[in-house]
Amino acid sequence: MSDATERAPSLIADRYRLDERIGSGPMGEVWRGYDTRADWVVAVKVLGAKAAGAGTREVLRQHAQAVARVIHPNVAMVLDVGEHEGAPFLVMEYLTGNSLREERAARGQLRIMEVCDLVGQAAAGLDAAHRAGVVHGQVDPDSFRLAGSGVLKVVGFGMDDREPVRGDERYAAPERAAGQPAQAPGDVYALGCVCYELLCGRVPVETAGENGGRPVPPSAIRNEVSPELDRLLLAMLAEDPAQRPTSGENIRRTLAAIARPKPAPQAPPAAPGQTGAMGAAPGVAGAMGAVAGSGQGAGSGATEVFQHLGGPPPRAGDTAIYQAGDLEPAPPSGLNRKLMIQLGVAVLVIAAVTVGMVMWAGARREPPVAVLSPTPTPTLTTEEPPPTTPFPTPTDDDDGSGLVRTLDPDDEPTSLIETAAPKATLGDVAPAGGYGKWLQRFDEAITAQEKVNGINPAVAGKAHEKLRKAARKAREGHVDSALDHAAGVYRDLVRAQEKGDMNGSGPAARFLLDWRIPDRYGRGA
Repeated sequence: MSDATERAPSLIADRYRLDERIGSGPMGEVWRGYDTRADWVVAVKVLGAKAAGAGTREVLRQHAQAVARVIHPNVAMVLDVGEHEGAPFLVMEYLTGNSLREERAARGQLRIMEVCDLVGQAAAGLDAAHRAGVVHGQVDPDSFRLAGSGVLKVVGFGMDDREPVRGDERYAAPERAAGQPAQAPGDVYALGCVCYELLCGRVPVETAGENGGRPVPPSAIRNEVSPELDRLLLAMLAEDPAQRPTSGENIRRTLAAIARPKPAPQAPPAAPGQTGAMGAAPGVAGAMGAVAGSGQGAGSGATEVFQHLGGPPPRAGDTAIYQAGDLEPAPPSGLNRKLMIQLGVAVLVIAAVTVGMVMWAGARREPPVAVLSPTPTPTLTTEEPPPTTPFPTPTDDDDGSGLVRTLDPDDEPTSLIETAAPKATLGDVAPAGGYGKWLQRFDEAITAQEKVNGINPAVAGKAHEKLRKAARKAREGHVDSALDHAAGVYRDLVRAQEKGDMNGSGPAARFLLDWRIPDRYGRGA
């Protein structure tokens, strides 16, 4: 690392403050930083003197532009790229969770379903990058890191396809180890190595010597690994790149099917004349050892099925299966006809009595007498009273924040609009469980919106950061300050909807409609 990088400035580009170094390598360092303009935590990658040449700076710029085009929940987002005093830098979203290497070190062996889920997310992120023309080239367990929401994201893309393997060569595909440029099949191979290690505690190359140069099937080390998972991993680890799965999406779908297998479909009902043992279809009957329509081939203890008509006569102890057409229809029941006649007479009698009572009541009804009274008196009515709203009716938003929009009752509607009254107005009514619990539910709604790919990750990250500040203020008893930060999140999410960075439906969108924050909050947030 050069002296220039070791003396990295505390503030670069007059915007990003470098707070703590969290990683380093031959090309530079990664810092936990703070964006003083956007008011949230970021990761800043500062390249050293080796990357300061004009050619390397151009490679960095092209790389950053390519990675920035990869917008996917399982890929860490590039937020900015630039230079400071001749040193290139990248700004990315900051992830607070462990890498897969750290997760395995902290927890030991993971459950097979969890490994399938994590590697499936990693495969989805790599697939999104490959479709955008970006190859990672440096995949190992540290290339995947968990966000605070629990989503796994791809990090640490290589700067150049021709760049040699930087880290542990045990994860490098054979063609990469031979010095060839990074390509998508090499990422697939390396991901297979990561999955193998999560399952077995060893990388494939450590077992190859025990199996004639080929990795030992994972089930030989961990017996609960299914044959389907064995086949997938061995295909990912194929020496020939052309024999590996063609896309990360195929890997993700296969892992999802292995982790959560669907129940086998039920056999369709057998057609007449094709019934097997115990009424099963012929294939099922064959599997059960029954022989339909013949006495040949039945083993000891097998149930032989005979047709009652047109087949050999049953023997003592045989199970006879009858078709519906073989049975004579049941004779009509006289009791049922008598019961229906009695019910019909009873209905006619009840109808006649009802009509008579209605006519008699109408003949006795007297005309109402109008009574004038100077003061209103309570009256009993059968009409439903109009619904009342237990909370104040929101007024039109007059500051352009877009938090609440209602219709003037005097306006002529031009379309059918469905609206729902908010649960309450915060500041006037405290939410159940207190503001801390309400802010937690708000944060969880945004996390749920991320999981359905309904929000730009950068918008979600900024919202999480503001809600954490709001929660601190709420714990300190500063409710107004907490609501200021929460109102700022409201305003950011509404703007994100208008710009297409957040869907108008989903958990976070519904949360915005459930609670109203008065206009006096958030003006300085």
